[in-house]
Order: sequence, then structure tokens, then C-alpha cells
Amino acid sequence: MIRIPVCDCRLAIKPWARPRSARRAGSCRLRTLVAMALLPVVACALGWPRDGFAQAPPKPAAGAANRPAAPPVTAKPPTAKPGVPGPVGAGQKPAAAGVGKPGGKKPEKPPMQTLDLPTADGIKLRAFYFPSEVGKAAVPVIVVHEWQGQASPYSALVRKLTELGCAVIVPELRGHGASRQQQTPAGLRTLDVAKMSRPDVLAMVKFDLEAVKKFLVQENDAERLNLNALAMIGVGEGAIVAAQWSVGDLNFPSIGSIKQGQDVKLLVLVSPVRTHKGVSLEDSLNDPLLASLPFLIVVGETSKQMGDAERVFKRLETIKKRFSRGEPVGLEFAPFPTSLTGHALVNDDPKVIPKIVSFLDAALIKNAPRIPWVERP
Repeated sequence: MIRIPVCDCRLAIKPWARPRSARRAGSCRLRTLVAMALLPVVACALGWPRDGFAQAPPKPAAGAANRPAAPPVTAKPPTAKPGVPGPVGAGQKPAAAGVGKPGGKKPEKPPMQTLDLPTADGIKLRAFYFPSEVGKAAVPVIVVHEWQGQASPYSALVRKLTELGCAVIVPELRGHGASRQQQTPAGLRTLDVAKMSRPDVLAMVKFDLEAVKKFLVQENDAERLNLNALAMIGVGEGAIVAAQWSVGDLNFPSIGSIKQGQDVKLLVLVSPVRTHKGVSLEDSLNDPLLASLPFLIVVGETSKQMGDAERVFKRLETIKKRFSRGEPVGLEFAPFPTSLTGHALVNDDPKVIPKIVSFLDAALIKNAPRIPWVERP
């Protein structure tokens, strides 16, 4: 109920009995009282809240003087359900599901896959594949183990790479791990790594990694990774295999618009050796396409591979200086104060895996959105 204040009767009944200045003051007071009495009615008409009508309405924001007043909001906004994005306002883009939202559900990481990849010369190549949950934005990484090595010691490295969103595959090269059986015209034979020679190393390059590439093409066309942003990590003698295969990939010509190679974008060499069974790492560095890629060389300072690693680094440094006509671009040499080598260096020195991951992230993963995804034939 609105109460109207009662005015002074003397002012209303005998205004002529007072001086002119008093009559003017009384008239102003009367108008003020009447205005105060009518203010609630005006407030209701304008939509102001009754409880606070005696306060001045808020001033409009700058630039909003000519905009019509928004009607009062009386309905409560709908309660958002956990994990379900609310309504999107005008001019706003919906946030990605599960990103930066309390209770948002992240995509589940796909489980590891154990593969038997057939090579062109009859070997079932055992490989362990760790898919990514980011789809065609995923950077694929092939980890090539050392001579007389296998895939299992690289689980810690793989875990950190998958945390970056990479799709990682670790094959066990012929004669190693579970890749020891070969089907020949004469029947099944078991490969003995102790008897393997130069042709077997070249077969790792020609057949083993090609079988891995064929599988990655299928994953690429299923939009589960971007093969055009491929990274190679070679350990020990695996550095030779990775580099030699990369040369072939980089020089594989496209047929018209059909892309067949030129996918490798980065190499990491861990405890690299210059030659093995007559196959040379330095021969691959003569290829200008390979030498132009970003390289990280990781080695133990007091290990037996230190001399080979320094020589490889200096060779790459000379070539890259020639390319840039100044300081080498895309080349890092990371010696660690240890005698550890191969998978022991990767696992037992706590700074090695972070170094590999940070280099891969800075040199490739951050640039991967600019590398186009291409469907393969």
C-alpha cells in the first residue's frame, strides 16, 4: 500500500496570510510532496522495482544511451547439467566439449594395439601402436629401437608422447622381439640376429618400415592422424635405419595430386652410430632434403657413441650453415653427463625424455596445425 504524505493545512487554506517568499517556499514544498506521492506510480509504469524506487536508476553504459531499455528478467536460467554445455549467447562460439569446463568429459584415450604387420618379403612384423584421441590433428611418431633391442623399454617415452596427443608406433625390427619368423618359398624360417648382415639391415629399411608406413596410411585415411607430419626417433643402430628410410620417403615423388611420400618432418637420434653392418648414417646426411629437417641429437658424454654423435652433429651443422648462410637452423646437440646409451639413456637419465618431448613439441607439434592433412590413394 502506498502512503501519500499529508501536507501542511496552513499552506493549503490560508496562503494569502503569509509573506510572498513564504508562499513560494510553501508552493515548492507542496510540489515536492505531490511528486514524492506520484513517484511510486511512475516507477511501476517504468518497470522499476518497488523496493528500491527511492534510489536513482543505474546510469546506462557508455554508448548505450540510445538503446532501448531491456525488459526485466524474471525467469531463472536453466540449471546446466554436468558435462553439457549451456546455451550460447549471440556472438559467442561454443567451447569444445570437455575443454576448460568444470566437469567436462575429455575424450577417452584409445587402448594400445598389438599388431602383426605383413612385410613384402614374408615377415609378420610385431608392432605396438598407441593411437591418439585427437584424430587427424595427431602427429605420428615412429620409434626405431637399437640392434638387439625391442619395443618394451620405450614405454615411458611413449607415454609422454601420447600425453602430447601423438600417435606412436614402435615396431620390433626383423630378427628382434616377436618379429623372428619369415615365410619363404622353401617354408618358414627363423631369423637369428647374430647371423644377420648388411642385406638384413637394408631389408629393415626397405620392407620393415614400409610395412609400418602402410599401416599409418590406413590410419591417416581413417582420419586418426596426420601422416604428413611424421616424426622419426632412432636409437643406436636404429638411427641409421630411421635416417635411411627417411631419405627414401622424402625423395618419393608424388604422382600428380596423389601424395605418396615426403611425410617425414623431424628426426631425433639417440646414441647414434655412424655405421652398422656396412650401412652408413652419414651417407643419408648427404641428402639435402633430409639435412634440411629439424634434428635433435642426444648422447651420453662419456658413452662410446659420443664421438660418432659429435661427428654427425658437425656434419649437419656444416650443411645447415650452408643452407642458412649463417647460424644453423633446426639443429640441437644434447649431451648428458653420463655413460648411459640407448634405451638405458632414455629411461635412466630423468632429463632425456623431457628434452625429446620439448624438442618435438616446439619443432613440430606446435606447427602441426599448419601442415595440411592429405588423403592417400
